[in-house]
Amino acid sequence: MKHLGYVAVGFLAFVLGTLVPLRNAHAQADAPTRTFYQIAFMKSKPAQNWVKMERELWKPIHAERINSGHLNSWTVMTPVFSGPHPYDYITVEGANSIDDFTKLDYQALATKVWGKENLESRFSQTMNARDEIGSELWEVVESASKAAK
Repeated sequence: MKHLGYVAVGFLAFVLGTLVPLRNAHAQADAPTRTFYQIAFMKSKPAQNWVKMERELWKPIHAERINSGHLNSWTVMTPVFSGPHPYDYITVEGANSIDDFTKLDYQALATKVWGKENLESRFSQTMNARDEIGSELWEVVESASKAAK
């Protein structure tokens, strides 16, 4: 009889425990946003205005990707204090999915932004201004930032 009481108390504790809502139990709704950055290392060619090329040709391409929701940011950076590197500047693209980088059709996007008649000249301008000597895809695993007001 005494063992039956322990079983009943254990069963009652189990049932009552399942009725208590768990804090943060909705992992799907509260899942953190993943962020990825694609970094391209660029080497400018002599006597070329690569800043103008990036600003006039590629900024509108990436602005279209941002407007369509496939990119969070696009940035061009030059080193200020650094050691010797085989590149002059980098471009950094931020997105929430690897697919935003791997499934991108640059040809279709460039046609939309530049127009089909300008594709060859715009890609030629790019090739004349700089070489992409490498790229890396990074995932943010931890960060801290100022919260937006």
